[in-house]
Amino acid sequence: MNEFRATIAIVRRHIDRRFAIDWGMEFGIVAAIAYAFTRTFAHPLFPLAIASVLAAASAAERAHAESLRRVTFFAMPLYGRQLARAHAIAPALLALAIPLGYTLGAFARTHIFPVQLFAAMLCAALVATLVALSATFRDGARAWLYVVLATFAGPLVALPYVFFGTRGLALTYALGLVVAFLALRAFGETLARYDPLPAL
Repeated sequence: MNEFRATIAIVRRHIDRRFAIDWGMEFGIVAAIAYAFTRTFAHPLFPLAIASVLAAASAAERAHAESLRRVTFFAMPLYGRQLARAHAIAPALLALAIPLGYTLGAFARTHIFPVQLFAAMLCAALVATLVALSATFRDGARAWLYVVLATFAGPLVALPYVFFGTRGLALTYALGLVVAFLALRAFGETLARYDPLPAL
C-alpha cells in the first residue's frame, strides 16, 4: 500500500456516519448561536472567537481522540508527517461546519454577512483545529494546554482582519498558513513519537 492509498484509507475510516452526524450537529448549533446573538455581539471578534473555541473543542473531543489512537492507523506505511496530514483531513472538513453554520444563522437574522468575515472565520477555525489535534495524543494538563493554545491561536491570526478589515485579510491568511504549518509539523512529531501499544 503506497502513501496515497494509505491516506485515503485513513480518511475513509474517519469520515463515517458518526462524522456526518457530528458535522450536522455542529452546523446546526453554530447556526442557532449566530441567529440568537449576531445582533447582540456585532464585533467581528465574537464570531472569530466562536469559531476558534468550537473548532478546538471539536478537534480535541475525547471520542475523536480515541478514534485517532486506534492501533490500526499506525500499521499504515506512513511516516509521522504523512500520518499527520492524513489524520488532519477529516477534522479540517469538520471545522468547515462552523463558519458555514455561523454564516447561515447570521444571514437568516440580518440578511447581511461579509464574505471577508467568513474567510477570516474559516482561517481561524482551521488554525484552531490543527493546533488542537496535538491534544488528542496527550492526557491531563498537557492536553488542556493545547486546547487553550488552539482557542487563542484562531483569533490571534485573525487580528489583522479585525484591525484593518479587508486590507488585513491577506496578512491573516499568511499568518494562518505559518501557524497551520507549524501546528501540523508539531502534530507529525507527536505521531512519530507516539507508541500505541501501551494503551492496549
